[in-house]
Amino acid sequence: MLENIKAIIFDADDTIINHKECEKQALQYLFKKIGKKYSDQYQDIFRPLDWKLWEDATSKTNIIEVEKIPEYRFELFFKKVNIEYNNYKKANELFKEGFAKTSYLTPNAYEVVKYLYDKGYKIYVITNGIVELQKPRIMNSAIAPYISSIIISEQVGVSKPDCKIFNILLKKEKLKSHEVIMIGDSLEKDIKGAQNANIKSVWYNPYNKNNNYYITPDYQIKDLLEIKKLL
Repeated sequence: MLENIKAIIFDADDTIINHKECEKQALQYLFKKIGKKYSDQYQDIFRPLDWKLWEDATSKTNIIEVEKIPEYRFELFFKKVNIEYNNYKKANELFKEGFAKTSYLTPNAYEVVKYLYDKGYKIYVITNGIVELQKPRIMNSAIAPYISSIIISEQVGVSKPDCKIFNILLKKEKLKSHEVIMIGDSLEKDIKGAQNANIKSVWYNPYNKNNNYYITPDYQIKDLLEIKKLL
């Protein structure tokens, strides 16, 4: 059991929010709005394409300006699936509109968040992304009543794994680093970020991914229910 912990920080996507399901629903919403037939294989094409564009931007190997990625991804996507639609700005707007309406949780997220809340812990979310997409999906979900505050990278101008985004929350909530623990699925963002801020960490690894980053979390779990054994 962890002692002296007063608050829990969760990552959002792929930790408590099911990003893949949200993305699927957003694509279906987009296709419905533009009057095109949706196929389940489209997400398998869009997902890696979108991921690579953003990852290249993060690693500074991008071939296109970051601000152009949202529209450019749909230009590439529609060409790959042989769909005639060239209003990429509108496609991006509709995708974001549909994405913001989703609120799918990961397995056992509700049970664990409520359990921690009932135990007296303060619950926070720190997530990279933009406010118009991240905040509605969290606030429209069943766990919204248990969350005290959400810190979103766009809002504060800094992203995980920079320790500054964690320190903003600590200062705002008058917490010490040893009083909180971070739970997230990303070693390079969540766990490394927590380490940078001297915060204990739990790596949520439901798919048994290999740790190739030489980043060592304090704890590792496969199921969010395992949190009950720690707190």
